[in-house]
Parts: sequence; structure tokens; C-alpha cells
Amino acid sequence: MPSNHQAGTALFLKRWLRRPFSVGAVVPSGRLLAEAMAEAAVANLAGREGHVVELGAGTGEVTRALLDRGIAGDRLAVIERDPELAHFLRRHLRGPRIIEGDAGQLPRLLANHGVGSVAVVVSSLPLLTLPAGLVHDVVTGIFALLPPGGAMVQFTYGPKPPVPANLRQRLALDGAHGPRIWRNVPPAMVWTFKRLPAA
Repeated sequence: MPSNHQAGTALFLKRWLRRPFSVGAVVPSGRLLAEAMAEAAVANLAGREGHVVELGAGTGEVTRALLDRGIAGDRLAVIERDPELAHFLRRHLRGPRIIEGDAGQLPRLLANHGVGSVAVVVSSLPLLTLPAGLVHDVVTGIFALLPPGGAMVQFTYGPKPPVPANLRQRLALDGAHGPRIWRNVPPAMVWTFKRLPAA
């Protein structure tokens, strides 16, 4: 009988073979990357109230790391567009609210599912390979929901920031990143984006 991790990896690979540019990786996020994402999310909660929203949960590697770092399941709203992956998450995770839907319509999607205030957004979406219009909708929607000082945590495999410069400028976003995680396959980096305070 395969473990949850093995079953998740096999499902993830199958989804990648069908739609490589929308999944963005051949295997799910590794443990070290998932832990780095969770650490950044927790560091940016800093006593804030509201939900932690995860985008592009895949098979739940980052979700499990968030739960392991002490984020309560009923505080975690997990967004996954792929019906098969959403079904997998519902079967294997207890506690978080699993919402099947498009992160490009995030404010409406959360409102339709009764998710109120948002404290932090954690994204595993492959922003560097998604259409520019969709990236605009996703990032704009995130910062429409976040309170002042609220953070978007996003990883990338590329050398550049995963949020394009023109969008960062339009939304007045500041980005900072941690060290590259070389032991992830492929190596990855975790970025944190926040809206700059008004002058």
C-alpha cells in the first residue's frame, strides 16, 4: 500500500505530464522548501488575526508544513484548481478548508466560501510560467485581501523575483527572499512580498 507521500508524488507527476506549464514542477515541493514556506508564513503572522490562504496546494506538502508549524486547520483555507488534486487533499488532510477554484478570482472565491479576513497568503503557483494576465489577477487579488503589512509568501525556481517588476511597481510591493534551497529538486527560493507604506 503506497504512503500518502508516494501516492501524492505519483498523482503530481501524472498531472504534470498532462499539463506541465500549469503545474510547474515534476514532483511536489520538497520537505525543506515546504518548511521554509511555512516558516516565512508564521514569521509574517506576528499575532495577526485572519486566515492563512494557500494557493496551488498540489498534494499538500506545504499544507502539512503549515499545520506542523502550529497553524490551526480551521484557520487554513487551501485553494486548488485541479479537481483530482482537490479530491486528494480532501481525502488526506483533516482540518483545513479545501476550496476547488481559480486563484485568479480569489476575492470572489473566498467570499463565496465564507472566508473572511486574510492574514497571510502562501502561494505555490508557477507565476513565471503563467500568462501575464493571470499573474496580474492573482497578485492583485491577493493584495486586495491582505491588510496593511500583510505578506504574500511565494517560491520560485527562477533567478528573478516571481512577481514582475511592472506589477510590483503598480502595486507598490517590496520583495525580499531567503537563501536558495539547493537540496530541493529543482533548487528553489522563497520570496516575501509586502505593500510599501504610503508616503
